[in-house]
Amino acid sequence: SYFILFFISSLTGFSQDISQESILLKRISELQVQKDSFYHAGMFPTLRTNARNTNIVKHDNNIFFTALVAFSLKQLRNNFTPAQQVICDTIVQRACRAYPYFKHHSGRPSYNFWPTDHPVIFPNNRLLNLFNQSQALPDDIDDTSMVWLSQDAPDSVVAIIRNLMIKHTNAARKKIRNTFKLYKNIPAYSTWFGNKMPIDFDFSALCNALYFLYDRKVSFTKYDSATINLLRLMIVHKQYKTDAAYISPHYGRTSILLYHISRLLNRFSIVALDSLKPQLLQDAYMELSKSDNMMDSVLLSTCIIRLGGSVTKCSYDNIHFVLAEQSRFVFFMASFASMMPNPLKRLFLGNSRLKFYYSCAAYNLTLILENLILQKK
Repeated sequence: SYFILFFISSLTGFSQDISQESILLKRISELQVQKDSFYHAGMFPTLRTNARNTNIVKHDNNIFFTALVAFSLKQLRNNFTPAQQVICDTIVQRACRAYPYFKHHSGRPSYNFWPTDHPVIFPNNRLLNLFNQSQALPDDIDDTSMVWLSQDAPDSVVAIIRNLMIKHTNAARKKIRNTFKLYKNIPAYSTWFGNKMPIDFDFSALCNALYFLYDRKVSFTKYDSATINLLRLMIVHKQYKTDAAYISPHYGRTSILLYHISRLLNRFSIVALDSLKPQLLQDAYMELSKSDNMMDSVLLSTCIIRLGGSVTKCSYDNIHFVLAEQSRFVFFMASFASMMPNPLKRLFLGNSRLKFYYSCAAYNLTLILENLILQKK
């Protein structure tokens, strides 16, 4: 088993055929659901807690973390040995088989956080499940971007998604009511694709959306430029440090915002943002120097490497892998306050009753794997 393998390797050391990368890949594969149950086959289990009482843990069958794992492994694939690539490809292929359950019910190529065949909000929450039909969330820019980044999107699909994104930009139909005054007229992309949802800016989700557009080499529009300008202003004003939860309510912490922007700027050159790399790098160093959380430190180390900096090499051992898997590291969060207009958003953003934390063991291990590979490069 996994833990026996760890015990043996801790005594004998890692041999060439039992590399750390292979152990992590195999464990991620083991964590992937094999048969339909509460989760569809191919998904990775996710845990959800209410911020008010994190001791009460619920399983949550969202597709987001499954797409994150598949996307991340796909980006790392060229660094794997042929044998490791087989495991990687199998994981990604299994994940893709689960995606149809989260696709828009009309067949439109956009994706939802939760299954769309029987809408359920916050699964395993009896009170909130009373509102499954009336308050079902629409598809969103974040899930749609990650799902398509982990598989091959034909040009026809990209065109549909692009039009959908433009249709839901700020001021296209309604104006954002819960951001800084400086940004209220910027026609940047909104998180949600639903017409009934308020316009919502999320720094990290916008990084993912731009990553998708750059990856597909689409011809840029004024809305892309507006979105890039929005990110630029948020970075210049260092709001990823001072107001992380306000500008990125679905991620909410400086380390995670830095992770998203560094992932984007490492892969693509964006003239309006490239000059800000030194500032981002300096702040990543600062955050790492005061980090007391292992997974936060992993993210910040990865961020520094991606921004062109150097870090003291971290020598991972078995206990790091076990701790990462057992950690309820919060990479993503849901907050009812994110949809509120000002001043209510600011007032209730920190309310623990209205906030839910999400963690995923397989994604934690993927983040370790990613950092391990980047350190070696």
